[in-house]
Amino acid sequence: MTFEDARNKMTHEAVKSLPTITVVVPVYNLADYVTDTVESVLSQSYSGNLSILILDDGSTDDSLAIAKKLAAKNNTITVHTQKNQGRAKTRNRLLELAETELIGWIDGDDIASPLWIEEQVLHLLSHQECAAAGGQGYAMTGNRHAMSPIEHPLSHHEIHDCHLNGHANAFFQSCVVVRKSLVLQAGAYDERFPCAEDYSLWLRLAEFGELHNLNSVHLYYRVHATSANWTANVEQRQQGQQILDEQRRARGLTPIKSVDSKIPPTKKDDWNRRIYWINHALKAGNPFSALEMLFIALRKHPFSLVLWLALTVATLDTMLCLGNRTQRFRAGKTPVIGDLPRFSFYRLGKRIIQIRRKLRGRKFPDANLRAASHEITENRAEAD
Repeated sequence: MTFEDARNKMTHEAVKSLPTITVVVPVYNLADYVTDTVESVLSQSYSGNLSILILDDGSTDDSLAIAKKLAAKNNTITVHTQKNQGRAKTRNRLLELAETELIGWIDGDDIASPLWIEEQVLHLLSHQECAAAGGQGYAMTGNRHAMSPIEHPLSHHEIHDCHLNGHANAFFQSCVVVRKSLVLQAGAYDERFPCAEDYSLWLRLAEFGELHNLNSVHLYYRVHATSANWTANVEQRQQGQQILDEQRRARGLTPIKSVDSKIPPTKKDDWNRRIYWINHALKAGNPFSALEMLFIALRKHPFSLVLWLALTVATLDTMLCLGNRTQRFRAGKTPVIGDLPRFSFYRLGKRIIQIRRKLRGRKFPDANLRAASHEITENRAEAD
């Protein structure tokens, strides 16, 4: 037997030993994005058997028709539909439909990196104490332009500590792989919380196994104003606080407020969320994405001086960087991640603000202290 024959045999044996995995995709009115999602799953590097299960939750757009067309082209895809039930019930239905122990979750508007399934399954196989594996993320616009990294803690202790202390975003719901048996033991998704069902599950699942985040970007997370996390923001925060209260009470811990418990007026909340992502796109060296978001934000908030200043900075940095420093995300491709250059108008603007604050502090130290305290309180979502 030649070396090449021996290597091929070893590869074949390794593939046979890899577990079969079902990737489940909940979809509701995501006709513009679901093709990207499915193609990114079909482009996975995983050598074991992989099937895709799409559940359309009563979409009123062309999501179901698109999903059926994708299934007609690939026999590994199965499509189901139901009357609109909401996120939690849809996820529980997908748990029922999936027949494998390992389940990969991806939302129907996100894109997975090619190594997502392979790296997380191998981690689960080598860490039997792990009930669910996740990774790092990178936000993108609706048009797949890079925005900024989303960093999560790695260890179970850090993740669970964040969750118990009111930080609900230490573990993704999308681009994660879970052990179905342990999810069911934990009670699956609590249908009382259709806008924060994942937060509830991760807190309960931690009693049956560990949650681990790998130090690799597996999720390209699409930020758009029609996403469930955007449109159900108030309900999500309210339910998040209720979940936190229940879980801390069950562990005999003192009640605390979650970091997102304060809910500003609707228009202010929308402005906060937009300026948060615009700022992070500029900070990550992706000014073209900031411009894309600014054009939309200014239509909603045309009298915001901060947005007009951000538009100036984004325009100048777009010319300086010749666009974004990070490539546009595409299904099946691993992009080159860039950084903010040493000189940028964003850095210059931040430096001017720092100098201005120092000078103002020397002249009016007491007044500056009060102003800084007020600014931190009112504009936390805007700060770096």
